[in-house]
Amino acid sequence: MTRRMTLAFLALCLSIPIMLAAAENLRLNPRLDYASDSHDGPLITGDHLEDGAVPGRPNYVFMFGEG
Repeated sequence: MTRRMTLAFLALCLSIPIMLAAAENLRLNPRLDYASDSHDGPLITGDHLEDGAVPGRPNYVFMFGEG
């Protein structure tokens, strides 16, 4: 019974990443001006950024600094 439960748990863990949606084509904003402290728009852009946050699931947040 223990081996069967272990295999079921392993199958569940391996199938979870398939169900998760993520942002794609992440890139830095090409108009960033590193010489000034001005606001140049979003620092990171990409596709499907709004699909990343899903209620009831863990959401990963990238922290970065400017200045």
